[in-house]
Amino acid sequence: MKNFFYKNKVHITIIVAAFLIAASIWLSKRPAPLQLSKTALPSQDSAKRIDYTEAPNHVGEYACVSGKIDHVYTSKKGTIFLNFCPDYKTCPFGIVIFGSDASKFPNPKQYEGQTLEITGLIKSYQGRPEIVLNAPDQIKIPPPPKPPSSAKEAPPVYTVVEVIDGDTIKVDIGEKIVTVRLIGIDTPEVANPHNPQNDYFGPEAAQYTKHLLENQLVYLIPDPMQSNRDKYDRLLRYVFLEDGTLINAKLIADGFAYNYIYEPFQFMKQFDYLEKQAKEKQLGLWSGKKN
Repeated sequence: MKNFFYKNKVHITIIVAAFLIAASIWLSKRPAPLQLSKTALPSQDSAKRIDYTEAPNHVGEYACVSGKIDHVYTSKKGTIFLNFCPDYKTCPFGIVIFGSDASKFPNPKQYEGQTLEITGLIKSYQGRPEIVLNAPDQIKIPPPPKPPSSAKEAPPVYTVVEVIDGDTIKVDIGEKIVTVRLIGIDTPEVANPHNPQNDYFGPEAAQYTKHLLENQLVYLIPDPMQSNRDKYDRLLRYVFLEDGTLINAKLIADGFAYNYIYEPFQFMKQFDYLEKQAKEKQLGLWSGKKN
């Protein structure tokens, strides 16, 4: 046998080499083996960024939702709720941490009063959008905004000197007193030369606006979808308190105003959602009761 291999070693070497070359060519033409991998979710930086009031329009989407946490509540079962609003039942969005993941968030109270960015899949539970957290890296506390380099860059604040009715106020802008009509809402009328009788819930709406705005400092922000003034020469503005409260939205959310559907404006969908919530909760003018 040794003599056989010795006498034919050249031929055997050629055959083995040919086999190796053929095998190498065959292997190089095979498709690469499939590798199973988890579907990559968008990162916090690449996720769609929205305000928490916009969440109802993005159910089923993966997004980065921002807003200020009003309070943190832990149920008897250990479920943690990060609530953006004083009343979570009327809030358009919420954050949930189930008890099984609570140990990953040892100090949830630290988030109270903080502006957070929450990244995850927006789901709907009992008609309300929410994100369920199961990892601490889904929460980010963004750095505070840089202060304006000069006072001119900050929007001016003005003093509300009179509340005419639920959706109309007078504001001192320094040079003169101007009448401002709140964009996107319509409140019941109070008695005036054009309307000799009060509409249902008109006085209550006017009183509530007075409670919120009289003698308060406010920001007056225009809407790019609206004209500067209406046909009565009133300024059309969103009215913000210094703490960021949008009074137009609050009047609808608390049941003192309707969503004004006759002319387009930026927050029409959000205001429509707030009106539906007020109806469901039978708040204010939807309660059927006079205060």
